[in-house]
Amino acid sequence: MNGDCQRCKDYRLCIPPEWFNYAEIRFCPYQVVWIISCATTLRAGRWPQDPDNSSDNVGQRNIKTEASFTKPILILAEVEFRLRRTGIHGKLLVAQIEAGRGLETLDAEARDALMYVKGWRQKDMPFNAWLKQRIYRRNDYQKVVKMVT
Repeated sequence: MNGDCQRCKDYRLCIPPEWFNYAEIRFCPYQVVWIISCATTLRAGRWPQDPDNSSDNVGQRNIKTEASFTKPILILAEVEFRLRRTGIHGKLLVAQIEAGRGLETLDAEARDALMYVKGWRQKDMPFNAWLKQRIYRRNDYQKVVKMVT
């Protein structure tokens, strides 16, 4: 898909845009990386400006039910909460994203943290248990493949 995270079923087939609107946030891996990379702006209570659209629709009048700074802070707080659950793996992920590494160039530990953080809902399972399950399933799959070939 072309950056449409509402309809996208597999992030690996996605061509992500450079910018995401608040309404588009579904916590796909590309969006999580983008949120982490824009953390300073979001923490200040501002949504990053769309690089393709210089106008901010100043002429529109909307009735707001909450302060404009709440949405950016809520999105960042959700990602940071999920990252805290991953421990050192999450810190590694943040460091690599801040260093300019993209989704394809992340270390295995950082990628595991990203896969735990992604998704519309938070994972119920603690990170260590989730990681063990993921490794077990990966090894089990590899055994099956070896038996078939």
